[in-house]
Amino acid sequence: MKWLSKYRWWNLAGLIILAMLLLWLDRACYQFTLPVTLAMRNQSLQVHAGSTTLDLGKVGTPQYLVFADQDPVLHEYQMDGTDSTNNFSLDSNYFHQLATSPYYRFQAWMRDLAGTSMWRDLRIERPQQSQTSSYPLKPGASIPLPSDPLFYVHVQLQRPETPRTLTLVMKDHSSVHITLNRNDRFMNATGSPLGLSDEKEIGRAYFPQDPLPFAAMVLSFIVRTLLWSLVLLILCIAGDIVLAFLRRALGGRLDIFRLRRNVNGGTTVANRPPLNVFRRAWMALINAVHPFALMCLLGSLCFVLWIARVQYHGMPHIYDANAYFFAAKIYAHGQLAAPLPPAATLFPGPFMLQFAGQWFAQYPLGTALTLTPGMWLGHPWVIEPLCGTLALLGSGFVLARLYNRQIASLAVILGTLSPFYSYLAASYLSHAIALFYLVWGWWALLRFLQGGAAWNIWLASICFGLAALTRDLVGILWIVLVAGSSIVLCWSQVRLYWRRWWRALLIALGLALCFVAISLGFNLLLTHNIFISPRTLFYAADTWGFGPGIGFYGQHTLAAGLVNLDELLTSLAIDLYGWPFYTTLAFIAIPFITRQARLIDWLLLGCLVSMVGAYVGYFYHGIYLGPRYLFETLPFLLCLTARGIITLALLGQKLGDRIAQWHTYNFPNQVTSYSSRWSLPTALLVGCLLACNLIYYLPRQTVVYKNYSGAPISYPIDVNTIYQSKLHNAIVVTSNSYLYQMVLFPLNDPAMHSDVIYALAGDPTQYAQLQKAFPGRKIYQINIIDNGAVQYEAIDN
Repeated sequence: MKWLSKYRWWNLAGLIILAMLLLWLDRACYQFTLPVTLAMRNQSLQVHAGSTTLDLGKVGTPQYLVFADQDPVLHEYQMDGTDSTNNFSLDSNYFHQLATSPYYRFQAWMRDLAGTSMWRDLRIERPQQSQTSSYPLKPGASIPLPSDPLFYVHVQLQRPETPRTLTLVMKDHSSVHITLNRNDRFMNATGSPLGLSDEKEIGRAYFPQDPLPFAAMVLSFIVRTLLWSLVLLILCIAGDIVLAFLRRALGGRLDIFRLRRNVNGGTTVANRPPLNVFRRAWMALINAVHPFALMCLLGSLCFVLWIARVQYHGMPHIYDANAYFFAAKIYAHGQLAAPLPPAATLFPGPFMLQFAGQWFAQYPLGTALTLTPGMWLGHPWVIEPLCGTLALLGSGFVLARLYNRQIASLAVILGTLSPFYSYLAASYLSHAIALFYLVWGWWALLRFLQGGAAWNIWLASICFGLAALTRDLVGILWIVLVAGSSIVLCWSQVRLYWRRWWRALLIALGLALCFVAISLGFNLLLTHNIFISPRTLFYAADTWGFGPGIGFYGQHTLAAGLVNLDELLTSLAIDLYGWPFYTTLAFIAIPFITRQARLIDWLLLGCLVSMVGAYVGYFYHGIYLGPRYLFETLPFLLCLTARGIITLALLGQKLGDRIAQWHTYNFPNQVTSYSSRWSLPTALLVGCLLACNLIYYLPRQTVVYKNYSGAPISYPIDVNTIYQSKLHNAIVVTSNSYLYQMVLFPLNDPAMHSDVIYALAGDPTQYAQLQKAFPGRKIYQINIIDNGAVQYEAIDN
């Protein structure tokens, strides 16, 4: 048929070849496993996991090798966004009940959960007898070991994810347990002497050091995302072809419907009265973003405010947020640092420094400064939801300039429905505030480059400066990428008018230097050295880079960076939209694999890849409320997803139009078939994905974060009782540093003038210090019992 030849059949052949190549690459990724070798020499054991070596010395005569059985629902990140890595929010009982449901099975099949952290290819090598034997692997089975003085056990660990343990059972019934843990960066061995339950660590080494298995996992994620892009493309194209032929029979009816819709749906614009200022502003707003998207934005603001006030109790729930919150209290008193209180050692705040008689947070001042007006008003929990909402609105304005209202509106709607956005924008972390400044700086920069007034570049400098004071290195990288992309897009205007801009640019440069001076002055006032930031003073190893002395794991390697990248991508695929795993980012690829991508698409993709890839160089993944380090990439993600959806719909529409043209050419006497203005299969597909979020994922989030404390699921805390304490003129103490820093510390006032003071103390000497420092106050010890209930016990003299 002519419509098929016009569609260029070689495009279809190219997609088929691409699919075959991707399938081959995915299979190839499974061949890059982590080799593990146990070398026994005269009762001495040496363990090799890739290039990581652990020499354990004499351990005894091994008799059996046992591969520990693993809970099939226990993974680093599960389909409801909970994890078993650092937040420990994963509820195994819930997933055991859910594991038989079709939706869980579909997600598990899509991610190949059964193929992660799987032992395979077990071989036992006996050099003295020139013999190598292979054994089938069954979890929990005991593999008999030879009695030779020298032998090797070789096994492969496929797609290493959750911790895995090998156990050597000795003839004297003692045992050695060897554990590989990629998230906590160690390979260790523990011994249980003579069958006793007590275990003692007998060796530990940094792990991982071999990047290849983890690079294969990242590549597999990308390959499978592309494969699912092809699946979605094929489904929608096939659906559009079927509908196009159905319209052949129903074309007359559909044409009548279309005619009536056009007749009845028209509006007249003649004799419209002049617009006032507010009307002009409203028209400018809806010209950039559709009113329905604005309604979604308003609904999202209400939802995020509800999360912040009801689920989070208007309080922070992670160490970083506690530091921001407490610093905002200090700023609200008109100080950059508070004087140290009496008995200061009993008030160790998370990421707080006690230096030179002052008390201050390790972070730049942008986040806490933005929260300060909320502190003055008594409602600090309102600030970040407002910043997040304005960031989404600003993203819509930017995308309307880069694309059109359709893509801008769809991107805003996707953002309002994102669980990742909603739950992080309700927190006290720096990401929503930074994104607010970055997006509006981008908008002002685009306005200037597209011929706007000089004040736009000045506004861009101010917004970018505040962003750099909020998220320093991340903000600077974001600004460089976006500014460079904007200049490339507007190069024709830049080349023509740059001579006219020099005054405006000089003022913008002066504003930027003011923010540099503010940052250096901030360092000088707090650390007494303009080149030493509070963060460096607090922990100098908290920096980007590779090698020893980096981060709290002791070193950072490329392999560990790839582990971080794999975890960030996994969490993003789960939490960004609440869709089935690989469909989350699948739409991003559609303009590229169908050769519909424009320059702006490539530039935004480059910004996204650069921002995500940069975290390979940071020692910690930082996952909390989703992959929070990737929050600043939200405009790129939303835009490219919206672009993919629109591209898919347009491809279906064009295909339907070509079928309609073919039908008209071959059957001129029949009623003209209906030419679709949109793709029904694409709409149904997106509707199904949104239903996955609205029916399962978002309701599940409201359960996960009910009465949220930030503590692991195994350590429930009734924080509502703590926040609504009925104690007066009291000091509440605990010896549990986790409880203190996570929940109690941010309740303090920097000047220690609040009705209740919270301290980390657990012995009579410390109680005496508190009574001397704060006379007249009664001391209570807080206790958390098994069900999370809170009890206060008075401590007598």
